[in-house]
Amino acid sequence: MNYIFYYFGEIPKHVEYSINSVLNSDPNSQIFFCSEDKINFKNVHHVEPSKVISDLTQSIINLDYFKDGDQNPLWASSMMRMFFINDVAKSYDLNSYIHFDSDVMCYKSFDELSSCFNETKFNITPLMDEFLVFGYSYIPSILIYDEILKTVYDILSNSVFYEKEFYNGNRLTEMKTLFIAYALKPDLFNLLPVLPQEKVVFDPGSYGQYLGGVHYKRFSKKYINIEHIVGRAIKNKEIDITKINGYPKVKHNSNIYDLANLHVHKKNLQKFTPGNFEWKTR
Repeated sequence: MNYIFYYFGEIPKHVEYSINSVLNSDPNSQIFFCSEDKINFKNVHHVEPSKVISDLTQSIINLDYFKDGDQNPLWASSMMRMFFINDVAKSYDLNSYIHFDSDVMCYKSFDELSSCFNETKFNITPLMDEFLVFGYSYIPSILIYDEILKTVYDILSNSVFYEKEFYNGNRLTEMKTLFIAYALKPDLFNLLPVLPQEKVVFDPGSYGQYLGGVHYKRFSKKYINIEHIVGRAIKNKEIDITKINGYPKVKHNSNIYDLANLHVHKKNLQKFTPGNFEWKTR
């Protein structure tokens, strides 16, 4: 399977752990890394954003939605990556691919997870009731994702209306914009299971925060955000989280469920590498 990463700015060390987790768990993977900062990792194709940028992406740049205000600068780069990953896919003729944040550990191959995906929809993890996040996503078709990006562009072009309608007048984030696109066109989306249903559970971010903590707090292991879908389940003792042989697991009604991925907000990905981890980028 194809995996596309995107990073804006100087690339931190934890990114290499994320890439290696893919190369370890899915040996047949092909990885594309889109960034202005050059990388020289083995088994990774580096892609310069300026070489693949599309007219739609340029239109989003020209829109400059985040030009005013004191919002986090990461909001703009997070919004832009939605478009650049599609530009990479089109430039390299990748009809289907996986994308997630660069602080995610991947523990399962695409083949192991394929039964969880809908091949006619955009597969992505919900974080809160009204937020979708790239904890893990699978795009089975460029045509499907094109429709979503056009919807996102329409939302940002009419942002005042959607800010009032969906977000109490607040500035839209990537996660909120994706949810609005889902609300407008639910038939294009498949929300991946973040609580135990089948044999595998996906982490939108809550499991990683519980096991590793949050980035802005030094001692924050077992962090729970009750606004998160998973956070509420942990708080209500509906599920428990543990590690077995280096792999994070979810316990529910005496059953053990594998985590497909771990979204490590603390960025300490090295703590979540399984015992058989190998460096494949060096």
